[in-house]
Amino acid sequence: MKCLLMLLTCLVSLLPLAAEVLPEQESAPIVVSQSPPVRYWRPANPGSTLVQTLPGLEHPLPVPKRRDPKLLVVLYHNIVFGRTGNIYNRDLYNFEHDLAYLKRNYTITNFAELAAIKPSTDVAIITFDDGDLSLYGIVYPLFRQYELEATIFLVPNFIGQVGYMSWDQVREMSDYRTNAGKKLFHFESHSLTHRMMGSLSEDEIVQELKESKARIEEQTASPVTVLALPFGNGEGDARIISAAKQLGYTAIRTSKPQSVLFALLNAWTIPALNVENYSTDVFVQKALALTGRN
Repeated sequence: MKCLLMLLTCLVSLLPLAAEVLPEQESAPIVVSQSPPVRYWRPANPGSTLVQTLPGLEHPLPVPKRRDPKLLVVLYHNIVFGRTGNIYNRDLYNFEHDLAYLKRNYTITNFAELAAIKPSTDVAIITFDDGDLSLYGIVYPLFRQYELEATIFLVPNFIGQVGYMSWDQVREMSDYRTNAGKKLFHFESHSLTHRMMGSLSEDEIVQELKESKARIEEQTASPVTVLALPFGNGEGDARIISAAKQLGYTAIRTSKPQSVLFALLNAWTIPALNVENYSTDVFVQKALALTGRN
């Protein structure tokens, strides 16, 4: 008997370990429970400022003029207070230094303004995918303080699940305006269930885009016109582009790490730099390489 147990133990140890599935790699449920588990928190003092790691962001240097202005879209997922091994997490220290670099070198805007803007500087759009709770707990107060614009791509079937924002929090951020009346938080579509868009049928694609857009617009009372492809899957897919156009979308953001000249911008394949868990020095090097700046 003892020998048999030892043999079974050895056999189990030889089995391959299951690959870890990160939360950002999962799909939302097709049908959402009416009573999902909820764990939310709010600051003890509403409107209070988080601990800063980098003072002076309110008064950056003038953004340099460019003869050939380019667009750089940056993509984040989760913001955390400390370091972590998850590549999708960005720690607050490096995140604030990312923002300092962007604010000093780019005019920061949103997708709705792209068509009308005539830039004389490089332009950046700061985006966040999925709707993680850290966007309410960390990004919301931080961007209010610095008056930075953020575009947040939501997966409606993630909303209300543990670790994600609630619709109340989404509405609060969407309704926020600066003293000058400027809207800082723009909510767009990241599909309904975060599945690989390129592998879906045409009917499923339409459902994903139509239902996601409708739910976000219902909750925020603001138009949804931009789609971010989950995993960047389906870039350039004629079925997705056709469905998006028919449903009232005006642009699609991909996950292709590029910067693009405004003169060559294709609204249906807008690239983005996915910022992972590395230092701001690496982030700056990647941004400079993509834009061709020194």
